[in-house]
Amino acid sequence: MWKKRYSKSEVDFREDIPNYSDEQLKEVLKLRDHYQPEAAQLAIQEALKRGIIHSEQDLFSEEFRCEEIEFSLFPKIKRDRNRIKIRRSIARSLVICSVLPVVFGLIEMKTGNRWEGASILLFGLLWLFCSAQLIKMFHVLFIRSLMAGTILGASYIFYRLISSQTYIFMDFFLVLVLAGLIFYGLIFMLKNART
Repeated sequence: MWKKRYSKSEVDFREDIPNYSDEQLKEVLKLRDHYQPEAAQLAIQEALKRGIIHSEQDLFSEEFRCEEIEFSLFPKIKRDRNRIKIRRSIARSLVICSVLPVVFGLIEMKTGNRWEGASILLFGLLWLFCSAQLIKMFHVLFIRSLMAGTILGASYIFYRLISSQTYIFMDFFLVLVLAGLIFYGLIFMLKNART
């Protein structure tokens, strides 16, 4: 007979749920409709074993009534571990974004625009520094610096597009979308900062 292979997430919840504190287990029970059925059932069994609930009928009580997850543009992340993972993931994306101004600055310097190229290169290196610092730790100064950098960078690109006298809608649209995505990630980190 073939053995069922479990994905990493299935193995994770089988290992994690028995190690949850009573409070974490209660949170899972309140949100059980939003978990995989196997994970919810494992949480219920663990709660029964610990005496948090005495039977599955207790799940109908007010304390364990299933909470609705509200839609939010910037959802709150409750678990610190998840908050840190998401912050690092967004920061890594911002580090990748820093490659563009660094490379463009080097190209500009090589073509003879030394001051402009050096300014763009410095901008890219500062962006890289702030993004890399966000991977290590959260600080509002780095977020605000990157927000200011996003405005400055988008303004510079718009200036270059307008001065080239070629008005292509997709060029402007792409800059707006990329700047919007960067701003969304930065605001998301701010909204989920630990206060």
